[in-house]
Amino acid sequence: MMHERPPRPEQCESLESLSSGVEAIDLQILALLSQRFGMSRDTADPLVVGDEEERKAQLSVIRRKAFELGIPVGLVTDFWDRLLDASEAMQAQRGNRAINE
Repeated sequence: MMHERPPRPEQCESLESLSSGVEAIDLQILALLSQRFGMSRDTADPLVVGDEEERKAQLSVIRRKAFELGIPVGLVTDFWDRLLDASEAMQAQRGNRAINE
């Protein structure tokens, strides 16, 4: 079995640049979530609220994709489940606003 040598110092990124890289990704995630919630809030075609079969199908796709990407499946599934809850709540709130107007 071959063992790789540790990287040379000039091949290593500084902790500061790694940290700023992670921070940049975090900001991108937040921007994408903002876009997604904006679409959920503003869409003319509300999502089907309470369609359990559709939700299970969406979560199944997400679990499979998380596994393929090598990221924690349980974490992603929990996150997505909460994301769907929040989207449904936004749709319900939008529907209530439309009824009251």
